[in-house]
Amino acid sequence: MNYKAYILLSLTLFILVGCYTKREYYKPESVSSNIEFTGSLSSAIQQTSKYGAVLKNGSVLLKSGKIIELNLLKDDNFLGEYQDKLLVANIDGSFKVLVDSDEYYTNKFNTRIVSASINDNHLAALSADNTIYLIDMISDTILLEYNIGIAYAIDAKMANPIFLNSIIVYPTLDGKIMIVDRANGRILRDAVVSSEPFFNNIIFLDLLGDKMFAASATKFMAIDPNGVKYYDGQIKDVLIYSGKIYIFLKDGVVEILDLELNKIGSQNFKFAIFAGAIPQDDKLYIFEKTGYMFITDLNLQNTQVIELDSEISKKSFTGADAFYYDNEILKLK
Repeated sequence: MNYKAYILLSLTLFILVGCYTKREYYKPESVSSNIEFTGSLSSAIQQTSKYGAVLKNGSVLLKSGKIIELNLLKDDNFLGEYQDKLLVANIDGSFKVLVDSDEYYTNKFNTRIVSASINDNHLAALSADNTIYLIDMISDTILLEYNIGIAYAIDAKMANPIFLNSIIVYPTLDGKIMIVDRANGRILRDAVVSSEPFFNNIIFLDLLGDKMFAASATKFMAIDPNGVKYYDGQIKDVLIYSGKIYIFLKDGVVEILDLELNKIGSQNFKFAIFAGAIPQDDKLYIFEKTGYMFITDLNLQNTQVIELDSEISKKSFTGADAFYYDNEILKLK
């Protein structure tokens, strides 16, 4: 069987299994209280990333809750804010760095930029055809352009590159991280997080001390001077907070690992579909798509189940201290 036939057969089986599998949903044994969205945005959410959201009126909602009034196009994606600059990519391959509404840098790529960050004069970017770039924005010089390989899907939770002193760590669409020398654009090494054929984007990337953490939809990886460790699971999202790693799984389980990837706790919200989580002080607020918020301590004990006044069936975004759904705001106290 050739590779294209294998892909077609795999997708067909995936669709058929989905058609004949009845989805089960989270049902709480009891509800502590109800809560309503009490604020509203100037416009509904059009598009989201891990780092912000674009509203339908073209404004940008930052993780901090600040709204910057712009006139972005329907096909513009907001990729993040770095050094008071906004990174915006269009589906046609055009890319711009904005200071408020003024263009600081622009470029046109062969395909859409899906992941990017900047530090001083350097732009690190990843395109939809799985090509990494390093560009000096002042001289408009391409220091690195390297195609990694074929990728078949792009997750809205795609992580952005990280600058660390003299190196840059890039996420990829096919389950790798690439480490690049910032000064000359030379690839120093790569590391495979997971090797699944589909849906293998790097959805989480972070550095903490001498440890590097990365995750795809099926593996979580930790690299430090002592070696590499892995955690396997059907991963929906990852959060690192207060020295703990929280892994949100697709079956409704949340697992807590220490920084050495040893399991130290878990909680099963049976069949829950996680929509986001916000840590605040000694609490964790977890949002569930059928219309619930779980409030728990950092050990996932003493959980309260709060019923929201709406299911999360439209676009949502998790801010630093608020949850945004469609055009509504739920501010955490």
